Amino acid sequence: MTASAQTQPDAFVLDTSALLRLYLADGPLPSSLELAMQRGCSGDALLLIPDLCLLECASVLLKQVQRQLLSLDECRALLTDLLQLPLRPTSASELAVAALEQAMALSLSVYDASFLALALKHDALLITADKQLAKAAASLGCLADAER
Repeated sequence: MTASAQTQPDAFVLDTSALLRLYLADGPLPSSLELAMQRGCSGDALLLIPDLCLLECASVLLKQVQRQLLSLDECRALLTDLLQLPLRPTSASELAVAALEQAMALSLSVYDASFLALALKHDALLITADKQLAKAAASLGCLADAER
C-alpha cells in the first residue's frame, strides 16, 4: 500500500448539494466527489448520509419539475438512479443530539449540522458544495476538499 493510499479516508459523508451535482448542472463538482464515488462504488470506502438527505434530494428534484427544468419522467429516473448508489443512510435519531450541539456551536441549521455530526461520528470527511457548511467542516477538520 502506498503512503497516499494509507492517508485516504475509509468513509465520506455526502451532503445533498454534492449528491445533486452528480445529476443537475448547478455548479462545479466538489473536487473530491468523483474519487469518493469511485471508491464507494468499488466498495473501497463508505458513502454515508443522514437518512433525510434522500427526502431533500427528492424535494429538490420535484422543484426542478415545478420550474419546468426537468420532466416528471426525468425526475423519477434521476431519483431511481440516486437510490441505486451505495449510500449508507443513518437514522436521524442517531444524529439529533450531536446535530443540535453542532448547530448551536456553529450557527448552522440542525439539518446541515447533521452532516457534520455524521462525519464526526465516523471519522469521515464531508463532501459538500455548500460554502457555509464547507467552512464549518473545515473548522472541525473534516472537510474533504480542504488543503491538507
